[in-house]
Amino acid sequence: MGALKNPLVTIESREGRLSSQEVFHSEASNEIVFAVVGGAGSGTSVIAKTLRGLLIDARFGVGTFDATILKASTVIREWAKRNGKMIPPNEPKKLEYVKILQDYGDQMRDGVGLGGADHTAVARELVAEIRKYRADKTNVKYLPRTEIKPDGTPRAYILDSIRHPAEVQLLRAIYGDAFILVGVVCQESKRESRMTDKYEDAGTIAARKFMTRDSADADRKHGQHVGDAFELADFFVDNTEDNEIAKDISNPKWKANDDLNRLIKMVCGSQLERPKLAETAMYHAFSARMQSACLSRQVGAALVDKHGNVVATGTNEVPKAGGGVYGESADVEAVDARCAFYGNEGTRYCRNTREQNEIAKDLVTFLKDLDIKIPEKLDLARELRKTRIGGLLEFSRAVHAEMDALLSAARNGISVVGTRLFVTTFPCHYCARHLVAAGVDEVQYIEPYPKSRAISLHDDSITENDDGWMAPSELSRVIPDPSRRADNPVRPYVLFRPFRGVSPRLYRRTFLQNGDLKDKNTGNMLIHEPYWTSPWYLPKKGYIALEAALSSESVEHD
Repeated sequence: MGALKNPLVTIESREGRLSSQEVFHSEASNEIVFAVVGGAGSGTSVIAKTLRGLLIDARFGVGTFDATILKASTVIREWAKRNGKMIPPNEPKKLEYVKILQDYGDQMRDGVGLGGADHTAVARELVAEIRKYRADKTNVKYLPRTEIKPDGTPRAYILDSIRHPAEVQLLRAIYGDAFILVGVVCQESKRESRMTDKYEDAGTIAARKFMTRDSADADRKHGQHVGDAFELADFFVDNTEDNEIAKDISNPKWKANDDLNRLIKMVCGSQLERPKLAETAMYHAFSARMQSACLSRQVGAALVDKHGNVVATGTNEVPKAGGGVYGESADVEAVDARCAFYGNEGTRYCRNTREQNEIAKDLVTFLKDLDIKIPEKLDLARELRKTRIGGLLEFSRAVHAEMDALLSAARNGISVVGTRLFVTTFPCHYCARHLVAAGVDEVQYIEPYPKSRAISLHDDSITENDDGWMAPSELSRVIPDPSRRADNPVRPYVLFRPFRGVSPRLYRRTFLQNGDLKDKNTGNMLIHEPYWTSPWYLPKKGYIALEAALSSESVEHD
């Protein structure tokens, strides 16, 4: 994995002196850290177990990994034990026990028993577990604050599971390119049904409340924010289907195993992998996203025709006279009237948020005029913003990314009938109805968007179920089945489904060629490690130690 195996590279050493490649080769840890993130009920533990099973398999050309699963729930239980708290059963059958662990995780991030708030607290404990496991495997005594060096054995750590974006940032800062976050995709209805089936005290209302807090705890920054962490994933697998249709009977519709198999082949470099159309299209959408200066969020979209060509991209941005949005013109613009740049500092604010606040204030005034008593200490306007008032969309100045893509295609005379849209965030209900009306066949997205009412408002024309689905543009050309009753026709649906595969943030590192793929003399194809280091390279030492190691192999000058 981290070793240099390029047969075309001849590493020449002077007497008593290692080449730079040899230095880096000797410092390869050959370790990699995976973490799994997914909403409650998505099945992160199933994905973690499947990933471990594939990693310990020797079919990938580099031998088997020493792979272990380290669970966040385990370190939370250990924290509870140290702090004299009640410890729920390991296999809880009641949702109330899982809520206790959820509370304990929040308390850890808030600094209870740890001497100060730290949103990475759970991840820090998992890092300690990695060190303990390495110490055990290398026969080294575990001591806090003492370096425990890898022994070069290919070793993988799988962390189940991430609940806060700060945890992702910490793990990336420590393990760099050797950290891979796997996002587990699962339809909300399936997650809900899994929870109600698993926990005897979890009715629909309780399950939904738990899932909402799990995705984004609006009241506490130290709470669970799985939605924000999920967006940071490097690779996405769909776990909507169950892995088994009955005990010990595998489900042929379950594709997560194949997806993870492909991921490991990429990591091991045992097979040449190139991006799928969806991965390239989402990469274009992600690139368009970065053009946005919207104060709320950045969103990008890409329209792909039936032949796989990207015909238009879009970003959420303020429209400008003459067509298009600010920031995309090749000409130098005299005035950039986006919210982030227009006017003086006092007028640079989000108009949508201001309008939401004004509506909330109007409601408070209305209630007071009705002589409804409001406690003096209660900031009712602020509390009202936590309701669906805070989800109002129509006062934003920005054209949404999906709309910008449709309008860009229209300005260039390109038909969007039968196209597919790739967008970084699930479309809002405004965009959804325009996508349906425009003739788009399919939408793929990364980030969920709870504010959207697209499915509930347009369940006659939008579906999330791809079982037996046929694209509306194709269905219109199908000869009607004479056996089908006239009062039960085939209904066309636009398919909305989550994106699977290599995320845009990992796209370049995964697919950019950084080594020879053929023997220049024979033309034979080569599969090997890159010339210098693997894309997943993790050195045993930090950069200061590497500098010293390279200096020791250099000619010293006075």
